[in-house]
Amino acid sequence: MKIKLYVSFFVIIVFGVLYFTFGSGKSKQEFKIESTSVTRGDLIVTVRATGTAIPKNRLEVKPPIAGRIESILAEEGEHVGKGKILVWMSSTERAALLDAARAKGNDELKKWEDFYKPTPIISPLRGLVIASNISTGQTVTQQDILFVLSDNLMVQAKVDETDLSKIKIGQIANIVVDSFSNEPIRAKVKHIGYEAVIENNVTMYNVDLELFSIPEFLRSGMSITVDFIISEEKDVLLIPNDFVKRNNKKGIILLKTDGSLQESNVAIGHSDDQNTSILSGLVEGDLVYRKKKIKETKKSNANGGPFSSPKVPKR
Repeated sequence: MKIKLYVSFFVIIVFGVLYFTFGSGKSKQEFKIESTSVTRGDLIVTVRATGTAIPKNRLEVKPPIAGRIESILAEEGEHVGKGKILVWMSSTERAALLDAARAKGNDELKKWEDFYKPTPIISPLRGLVIASNISTGQTVTQQDILFVLSDNLMVQAKVDETDLSKIKIGQIANIVVDSFSNEPIRAKVKHIGYEAVIENNVTMYNVDLELFSIPEFLRSGMSITVDFIISEEKDVLLIPNDFVKRNNKKGIILLKTDGSLQESNVAIGHSDDQNTSILSGLVEGDLVYRKKKIKETKKSNANGGPFSSPKVPKR
């Protein structure tokens, strides 16, 4: 019994020695050295949010009386002035009276049309007709919406609460209409909401922006991407973010000195998604370096070792 026990211990020890001698591999990290030059350019740091084009002042025009639409003088997409007549309509009584007179002939109809004048529906503000819901001859009530007017379009963005501290009244932003992704349009923050809006369990706040110019293609309800400008630096020194390690307001970079890479401190500014601005410590054209890990390999015995997995032949 003791002999079997000794033999078992001996076998375990032998296999352990063989494993650590031949089969055990040590991880080895392999790196390659990459370099880039310091360039000069513009750096714009932004906070991105999504938004929607909405009317600044949205007004629904309803008739003061029930009746019938006789003629429409404004169309959707048309700019109208304050006091412009949008619609002529007949009250229910006038419509019934004219229908009865029409049955007696044109002379009778003309007499009552001159005697009993139609009612005008007037635009209460100067703006754009963004919706028209009527047609000539339609019967309407006092609850029906004839037109929807807007004095100006604006943008309402939804900003995550974690970014809200970076948004200020008067701050400039670039907006891009998703369906017309051309040049960005400048806008300015006019109002920051006080009440939170919960969307997909995320706390958001509405931020209203006034457009410097309103393009013709902009429509109420269009989806918009908003980039709030946190900082905008012109003609500054830049290096890619991967080549600098940020340490508070200082940066650590790798420079080649006497043929070897040495760490060096530089003063850095803001960073965007790609680059970091360099305030001092480098000049345009300087080369900076980084070590990039290629892969992690594992050493193994040339003969495979006693615990190496057998190679499966390719089919």
